[in-house]
Amino acid sequence: MKVLIAHMTAECNEHISHTVSLEEFNILYGDECIDAMSIRDIFEAKNIEIIPAIYAEINPNGMIEKSAFEFIEDKLLTSIRTHVNEIDGIYLQFHGASGVLGIDRVSAEHYLIKKIRDIVGKYMPIAMVMDPHGNLTEELGSQLNIVRCYRESPHSDAVDTERKVAQLFIELLENKRHIKPIICKLPIMVGGERSVSAKEPIATINKMLDKAEKDDRVMSCSYHVGYIRHDDDTLGACVVVVPSHQKHEEYCKNVAKEISEYAWNHRHEFKFSGNYDELDKAVEKAIAFDDKTVVITDSGDNCGAGGSGQNTLVLNELLKQNTYKKVLVAGINDNKAHDYLSKFSKGDKVTFDLGVNEDDLSKPIRISGTIVALGYQQHGKNGPKIGTTITVSIDDTNIDVIVINHNVQYGTMEQFHAADLEFHDYDIVVVKMGYLDTYLIPETKYHIMALTDGPTIQRSEKIPFKKIYRPMWPIDDMNELEYIK
Repeated sequence: MKVLIAHMTAECNEHISHTVSLEEFNILYGDECIDAMSIRDIFEAKNIEIIPAIYAEINPNGMIEKSAFEFIEDKLLTSIRTHVNEIDGIYLQFHGASGVLGIDRVSAEHYLIKKIRDIVGKYMPIAMVMDPHGNLTEELGSQLNIVRCYRESPHSDAVDTERKVAQLFIELLENKRHIKPIICKLPIMVGGERSVSAKEPIATINKMLDKAEKDDRVMSCSYHVGYIRHDDDTLGACVVVVPSHQKHEEYCKNVAKEISEYAWNHRHEFKFSGNYDELDKAVEKAIAFDDKTVVITDSGDNCGAGGSGQNTLVLNELLKQNTYKKVLVAGINDNKAHDYLSKFSKGDKVTFDLGVNEDDLSKPIRISGTIVALGYQQHGKNGPKIGTTITVSIDDTNIDVIVINHNVQYGTMEQFHAADLEFHDYDIVVVKMGYLDTYLIPETKYHIMALTDGPTIQRSEKIPFKKIYRPMWPIDDMNELEYIK
């Protein structure tokens, strides 16, 4: 047997001005594509030949330029057309929130799956792994045979899920039958910070999903939180149950209904987890904590959800409160300031404006200080180096700020070390996140989410949606559960 594989992930936020070009994607082909998808051994163990189409990935960012998407689309669809008469199925790792400018559907996944079906017909098996913060609809699900998302947020089970779906897909290929996912679309729309998997109601929902999958009549089961950072008619949560055989469809519909009703009846439990407060109060609480290291997350400018990393709100508040504690702001994305500072060396005195002045949230702050560290920007724990960091210690304060020129989210010790900084040298560290990253949690004594405004504002009720299904909770006050298509 032969299986064509492809990967495309981009979490696209339409509320930032930056648009993503092709050069910003990590594009891989051939063996590099296969290895990056973490499923080579699973298919090869069954003597299934893998045909890699393309691996295209970018960290959360702005919307994708049409020309960039068209390049990826052409590579994928050309590969499928070339091999359509020899492949037995298609295995995909697609995010679900890859927003593209200027195509028929905002979300690229919905657009691409239709194009793929036009090539391979109605019956070729297709499996897709999704991020739980991608948007799934009944229309999209009807064109797939297996679709499942990760359970955990933060996504500690991403690779495990990709491998699980590959195994399920092989079982389907070995035992041919025409199965379709059962899709229950829910009028619930909350961000990731209200749906952390360690907290309710997701914790119980995940237990229900696990229990359902232990029944032989269920192939897989997942809860899709959805994505709220671009306006689209695909938004809203979703419960998916994939029957192991057509004869189990009715049973799986009942499973989907039970989980959907639980989610709806417990929707008021979708709350911010941990400590959170308005910006001024969050900073006060961080300063008042008598141990280190404390983390403040700038949730309205969360680079992990496509935030630009440009907002200067938290730095401004720290300057106003004038704490004696040693603080690191990691970091602020400003091309102009970064270019200016790049001319200087460690130990040099500098004076510059920090803030791109796109709006009130990114107003410039006049900085006078000393360059105390030079290093590298790095995505994630083991990600590539993508540029330099310049850390400036601000005069007459105990505040250091990392100046960068990419929207990097600082969430691992490796990233701080790449910037030539030690996380635990500071009493307070500010990062551009919502909920705290998995790797930072064990490093902190106390952390608090500041409910800041910005491109990733956590109060979804304040986002001016125009294209979504209505009524939608929590934007609308609703009592009755309504399924949407």
